[in-house]
Amino acid sequence: MNVLADLLEVTATCIGDLVRETREVLEDHGHNPGAAPVRFATAEALLEFPDNDHLPARTTVIERLSHPALTGLTLRQLHDLTSRLAMRQSAQAERLSYQRRGGPRQPGIRGGVFHQKISNSERILLALLYHRRLCTLDVLADALGEVSRSAVGNVIRETLPLLQQEGDIPGPAPARYRTAADLLAAGETGRGTPTS
Repeated sequence: MNVLADLLEVTATCIGDLVRETREVLEDHGHNPGAAPVRFATAEALLEFPDNDHLPARTTVIERLSHPALTGLTLRQLHDLTSRLAMRQSAQAERLSYQRRGGPRQPGIRGGVFHQKISNSERILLALLYHRRLCTLDVLADALGEVSRSAVGNVIRETLPLLQQEGDIPGPAPARYRTAADLLAAGETGRGTPTS
């Protein structure tokens, strides 16, 4: 919100209200654009983005982690799995928010304006990689770069049961990676250098 407020020279409250209203209209029409694979910390970074010819680091990391050699699924299968779980993820997120609040959302509270650092599709990807025992939580957090180990652990703890309910997901992988560099190299080439 602060980046958009700075860019448009308005208050963050104004941006928050507009985002909430726009989100309600999109939801009323059944349109869910999803989360962008990149986040900008400053207005300058956002303005410079269209002029850059390279993919942002987070996008590249997610592409590598999504490689079939790591997930055990084709990109189409991974996309279909993510789509099938989207409604259950939303219901779970609302249930968890309700539990944390201790009751229904109070009138006038700007709920749901701020997106989480890890998108729903990334949550499924991380849970799948962890389910396949490709690496530790530390390695996944290192690969993402801007996310803590505890955040990755919470995401996996919340998402893994949804993934396991699907039933038809790949089992443990034959390789285990001890560093983020090894894991990302495996996603780049499709083979990498497993350490065990």
